[in-house]
Amino acid sequence: MMEYSSQYDFFLEFKALIDDKGNFIDYILLCVSCDLQKIINIKSEKILGKKLSEISLEYSSDILGLKEIYYNAIPNTKRKFEKYSEELGRWYSITIFSNDNGYLLLFYNDITRNKKAMGKLVKNKKKISV
Repeated sequence: MMEYSSQYDFFLEFKALIDDKGNFIDYILLCVSCDLQKIINIKSEKILGKKLSEISLEYSSDILGLKEIYYNAIPNTKRKFEKYSEELGRWYSITIFSNDNGYLLLFYNDITRNKKAMGKLVKNKKKISV
């Protein structure tokens, strides 16, 4: 297995907000990785403690894909999908973990290098088959 780190990998950690009746309301951002601020140019102090719904609506550009995540965040689930960020010019594999303790973790793994390599392979395969 080949492993490499990317300066564009990061994570966010949220905690569920539950009302008095035990109903889910939203998620609150608790923690972000140090690299996030460098990548999206938003100071972590501006978003820590905010609701996921507020963050996803507050920023006009959806660099992190939070709008889609907000609408698809289901407690006790694990999901993974890929997203291209036009603002960053990078591809991300986004893994969503939520557990029954009310935590939501979002891991963003930069897969731009893999996507470019795959594009080259497909291009070469087309050349060879012609």
